[in-house]
Amino acid sequence: MNKFILQKNIEKTIKQKRSNFLNPNDCKHIMNELQKIGYHYKVFYLFENAEKLIIYKDKPLISLFEIISDSPITHKEVLGSLFSHNLSEDVFGDIIIGNRNYIVVLNEIKKYILLNFDRIGKNKIKLIERDIFSVNKYQQNFKEINITSSSLRIDNIISKLIGISRNNSLELIKDDKIWLNYKVLQSNNYPIKEMDIFSIKKIGKFKVERITLNTKNAKYRITIKKYN
Repeated sequence: MNKFILQKNIEKTIKQKRSNFLNPNDCKHIMNELQKIGYHYKVFYLFENAEKLIIYKDKPLISLFEIISDSPITHKEVLGSLFSHNLSEDVFGDIIIGNRNYIVVLNEIKKYILLNFDRIGKNKIKLIERDIFSVNKYQQNFKEINITSSSLRIDNIISKLIGISRNNSLELIKDDKIWLNYKVLQSNNYPIKEMDIFSIKKIGKFKVERITLNTKNAKYRITIKKYN
């Protein structure tokens, strides 16, 4: 988040007494600035480890909808359908996909969503409003992947993780197809750290869970969780 956008978000948060949805990285920057000026606030999140947060002084004005579909839907399809309505990512929160599927939105787009969000991909859907706290015990599902590497450089990790050459990994970075901690990855030699979150376009989203060093062979064992 550049300084201009950061300042605009701070001003908006103070004026509205709440922010729109923020990713954890942007939320952290705004909270740091608000603390400097002595502004007291709370942080809303839909469930533990949620990836969309709201900074607020007054109660966040949001609505939770269950998505009813006769056919299975994916996170990618829901996200693509929301963007197809020219909605910015700060007006909707986490998308939950599982036995039951949900989206959370700011109340300012609630009416629009109810009137227009009736299809995800080729699937006809219906939205049913639910209590906002009905998903506060939701836990994200992950697929755990373990890899061994002599280097923690992110280009090397991506190469091993998805089974491509190092050169192809570098091309993904060069083409801005890798996002690290909610920003476009700028450097291919970034050493990954525990709790880093990165996304690979058309592949998926990943979280670095654990990094341990085997002192006998000087190689790292890296546990990475892929979001389902």
